[in-house]
Amino acid sequence: MRIWEDIVTIIGEKKDRTTLSLLKEVKDVELSGNTLFISAPDEVYKEWLISNFIEDIQECACRLLGQKLTVRVISEGEKKKKAEEVKQTEEKPHRFYRLNPKFVFSNFIVGSCNKMAYSACMAVAENLGKIYNPLFIYGGVGLGKTHLLHATAHYVLSKNPDANVIYTTADTFMSELISCMQQGSILQFRQRYRDVDLLLIDDVQFLEGKERTQIEFYHIFNALHLIGKQIILSSDTPPSHLSGIQERLKSRFISGLVVEVKKPDIDTKLSIIRKKTKEMNLHLPHDVMLFVSKTVNTNIRELEGSLHKLKAYSDIMERPITLELARDILKDVLKVQNVEELSIEKIQKEVASYFAVNLNDMLGNSRRKKVALARQIAMYLSRYLTDKSLTEISKAFKKKDHTTVINAIEKIEKAMEKDRKLKLTVEFLRDKILTL
Repeated sequence: MRIWEDIVTIIGEKKDRTTLSLLKEVKDVELSGNTLFISAPDEVYKEWLISNFIEDIQECACRLLGQKLTVRVISEGEKKKKAEEVKQTEEKPHRFYRLNPKFVFSNFIVGSCNKMAYSACMAVAENLGKIYNPLFIYGGVGLGKTHLLHATAHYVLSKNPDANVIYTTADTFMSELISCMQQGSILQFRQRYRDVDLLLIDDVQFLEGKERTQIEFYHIFNALHLIGKQIILSSDTPPSHLSGIQERLKSRFISGLVVEVKKPDIDTKLSIIRKKTKEMNLHLPHDVMLFVSKTVNTNIRELEGSLHKLKAYSDIMERPITLELARDILKDVLKVQNVEELSIEKIQKEVASYFAVNLNDMLGNSRRKKVALARQIAMYLSRYLTDKSLTEISKAFKKKDHTTVINAIEKIEKAMEKDRKLKLTVEFLRDKILTL
C-alpha cells in the first residue's frame, strides 16, 4: 500500500539512514476495517517495530487516512499460519446444517409414547454405526422426531467435536442434488455426503416419486453402510407405507431398527405442560393444565402453541388464567370438550373400585391391610393429581388433621421404591384416572 511509503517518509525525517532502510523492509501492509495490519519479516523485526515505532506509525496512519485506526504488527510466520488455518476451514466438508440448540436430549420429555425412539437414539449416539444402523423413526407431525435427530447430532458432537455430522431434510437433499447436477459438481456432492460419521435425513417421505434422487441416495446409503457409518432417518409413515419409493431402498430402511413415535398420552402431555410453563414463567392451575392435556389430542407442537396463546393473553391482559378463561381463549384453535376438574371424590371411587373395597370403609378407620393400602394410595394420588391442599385432602378422607395424609404419601413413596408391583399398580391407577 502507498500508505506505508508515506508513513516511512514522515518517520524517516527524524531518523538516520540505517533506520530508514530497515523500515523499508516492510513489504506488505493491509487495511481491514479500522485496523492497519503490518507484516514484519520475522519475530525480531516485529518486536523492534512495536518497541520503537508503534505510536509514531499509528499517529501517521490516522493523520494520512483521516480516521481513527488500530495498528497491528504480525510476523510472516503468523501470517502464513493464519492463512493455513483459513484454508483448512474452507476445505473442511460441511459437517451439519441448522441444528436447533434447544433440541437436546435434556429437553426431551420421555413417555410411553416415545421411550423406544428416545432409547434407540441414545444407544446410537453412544455407539455410532455399531447398533441399529440404519435407525428409522416414524410418526405423525409435531411428535418430536426432528427433536430426536437434532439431539443425537448434538450429543455426538459434544463427545467428539471433530465428528463429521450432516443433518438435512429429504427435500433439501434433493434441491442440493439438482443444483450440483446443473453446476457440474456432482462429484463434490457425493464426496460431501459420503465423508460423514453420522448422516441424519428428516422427512424421507418427500423422496417419493423422485427417481433420480432415490438412485443417488441409494448409492450414498450403501457406501456409508458398507464402512460402518451411522444413518438415521425419519418419516411420517413406516417404510412399508411409503409409496413411490424403490423397493431396494425400502429394504435398506428396514434393515436396521424401525421405531414409532406415537401421540403423547395424558401423563406425558402433563409433563410437557409443566416443563413448558416453567420455561415460559406461566402459572397455570392444575385444572387448566389438565384441561389443555385432555383437549389437545393432535401433537406436541399444537400443545406448545396453546400454551403460548395462554401466556400472551395473561401478559397482555395482566390476568391469571382460570379454567373458564382457558376455555374461552382456546375455543378458536381447539375442539373444546367439557373437561371436568379432576376431583378427590373421583379418585376415591376409582381406587376403591380397583381394590374391590367398600368406599365407606376406605373413608373410615378400617385397619384391614387391603383397605388401608387403598386409602393410602388414594391419598397419594389426590395429592399429585389435584391442586388441593393437604388440609382439604384430609377433610375429604374424614381425618382430623393432615398428618395422616403426609404419613400416607411418604409411606407409598418409600414402598414404590422397593416394590415394583406396587409402583406399577399406582401408575396404572394414575393413568386410568387421568383419562376419566
